[in-house]
Amino acid sequence: MARTPRKSISFAIALATTAAFGPITVASAQDVDFEGETVEIMVNFAAGGGTDTAARLVAPYIAKHLPGNPNVIVTNRPGAGGNTGVGYLIDSVAPNGMTIGYFSGTLMFLAQADDSLPARAKDLHFVAGRSVNHVLVTSTDAGLTADTLPGYSDRFFLTANTPDNAQALRLRLLCSAIGADGFRLVSGYTTQGRMVSAVRAQEAEIAITNDSYFGSNREAITGDGVLVPLGQMGEFIDGKIVAQKGLEDIPVFDNIWRSAAPDSVDSAAYRGWETFHKAMAMQHAFALPIETPQSYQDAWETAILEAYTDPDYVAQLEKIGVPVPSAISADAIEALLEENMQVFASEDVRSALDEAIAANME
Repeated sequence: MARTPRKSISFAIALATTAAFGPITVASAQDVDFEGETVEIMVNFAAGGGTDTAARLVAPYIAKHLPGNPNVIVTNRPGAGGNTGVGYLIDSVAPNGMTIGYFSGTLMFLAQADDSLPARAKDLHFVAGRSVNHVLVTSTDAGLTADTLPGYSDRFFLTANTPDNAQALRLRLLCSAIGADGFRLVSGYTTQGRMVSAVRAQEAEIAITNDSYFGSNREAITGDGVLVPLGQMGEFIDGKIVAQKGLEDIPVFDNIWRSAAPDSVDSAAYRGWETFHKAMAMQHAFALPIETPQSYQDAWETAILEAYTDPDYVAQLEKIGVPVPSAISADAIEALLEENMQVFASEDVRSALDEAIAANME
């Protein structure tokens, strides 16, 4: 992701969006004008899911802050775990600034050198990233809480897409550290709604939801008391894993790990755990096609960062109960991706993750 020199944008945006990663600089995009145009935000997962929901919530505010205030449409190109959309942006979209990808998981795959990604994915221009938090919900009857999870020996099941996705691996790492030896996985669930329904039907004890899905459906999920939040993965901010704004009432799993197994915080397993959280700080990434001119990169980056701090956007999220996410700049992505790649490539962390995957497949 080679970049050209960048000029400063307003201090307010830099301060509001990159507290965790330091100051940012970007070049002027005054020569870009989208007036009268329709720009496209292309999501690499299907309509109605958590990624799509998050994209549609912010899309109008991005258009509001793009030069010329264009119309905006959100489209979907799902398939191959998100890689279909990535490949389409690389091979079939003109680098004219009119289409940007909103990709979930792509930077996580890059950090882990996942060979399922299209070969040129690393050359896309990632201009901004949005954090994604995950809330795990459980049935009241299971008796699982932040207090009972450490040392929990009875068998309990998590619903998941695959045994090696980041959420399934993080819960495995946590449970192994705190002695929750009864943890098992049931994979193959394709949507968060199906995971929640499975727990409600007592097919499993825990379901994974992301912040957008949980926040917008919290009353439907937990309102009758059958299901309750078990805990949240949290956000990585200022070097710490903390509760997301708007979800402060839900326990943070990192605190459970540190309290129940403080001696393991220096372990390879914990470094993998922490790095997954760092990767989630940019889990939803905005990517422009290869060879997109720098001026368009700058215009989109500035608009996206402004959108995530727009008071009307924040008010909209608060009205519907969706927690407010953090956003980071292109330069922060570049630095964080390099750091994550080094950790995931280290032999001891890789070994810890391989063990977790093997345990999840049992």
